[in-house]
Amino acid sequence: MVIAGLVGFGATNSQAGEVLGRVRQTGEVRCGVTDANFPGFSIIVATGRWTGFWVDLCRGIAAATIGNSDAVRFVPATESTRAAALRGNAIDVMSANTTWTLGREAGTGVRFVGPVLYDGQGFLAHAGGKAKDLKSFGRAKVCVREGTTTHRNLQDLTRGPYPDLTPVTFQSAKGLMEGLSLRKCDLITADRSILAGARLASGMPKENFVLLPEIVSKEPLGLTVRDDDPQWFNIVQWSMLVMVAAEEKGITSRNVDSFANSTDPEIRRLLGLEGELGAALGLDKKWATRIIRAVGNYGEVFDRNLGPNTPMGMDRGLNALWSNGGLMYAPPVR
Repeated sequence: MVIAGLVGFGATNSQAGEVLGRVRQTGEVRCGVTDANFPGFSIIVATGRWTGFWVDLCRGIAAATIGNSDAVRFVPATESTRAAALRGNAIDVMSANTTWTLGREAGTGVRFVGPVLYDGQGFLAHAGGKAKDLKSFGRAKVCVREGTTTHRNLQDLTRGPYPDLTPVTFQSAKGLMEGLSLRKCDLITADRSILAGARLASGMPKENFVLLPEIVSKEPLGLTVRDDDPQWFNIVQWSMLVMVAAEEKGITSRNVDSFANSTDPEIRRLLGLEGELGAALGLDKKWATRIIRAVGNYGEVFDRNLGPNTPMGMDRGLNALWSNGGLMYAPPVR
């Protein structure tokens, strides 16, 4: 973490909301993440630097609000402590594999800023077995993380179309892979992104495992903030959306400066070349440009951390732009 010096971006502290004011005063964004060993998403590499998909989203928020994408303090939090950390003001934003559900939002003091990663619950098995899909397994023990939406989904499945599945609970994704490797279970289940990360973290060859074709749930994953600061909610939400808008317009971290003379009105508003949209958030005109320059557009963040050319090897799928058959699009920047 690098703490930035205080800079005069946008509104003064007296004009800023509670969270933005504190962020500027301390010179850091406190970002909750899953842990320090979650490949592709939040991990500390050999140099001691945090990297990953969720990490980059936090760096984008810091670039927008403070002007320094390294001005982030990463705070590991478990599924059971995330909401409490937000409500207790221990963190400013939670950036982790958290599924947006009614029960996690309504009446909890926590608000989701919208899906930033569309996922779904899947199943991982040993390669070489005869069973090629979930139905063909018949009776099977399934390792699952206790207390998660995945656990509850599995319980629903055992009461419905898959009564022969028996849950075996663990406390961590690492425990799931150990359970599968030691044959304590026949399958493990989690969001497909978590399965890809757990398989990678196991250190075993990818070919040793097979990802079954079934996707048995919708898992819209999103960042969360406290629900009592609408300005901060808007800043975090639009920090995510401008990454998508930039990809739609072909703007990347490498070519953003080449759009300085663009005649496209939306590009000009997005990059702060005209209009006062930043002021509506309590930020300056160049807040979105700083995000793009620091971490890239949405596609760059996905491809760098999760994409087909990374060890995670994930396709965009539903996370492709709407114009490419996915669900990702940004509301108009106007």
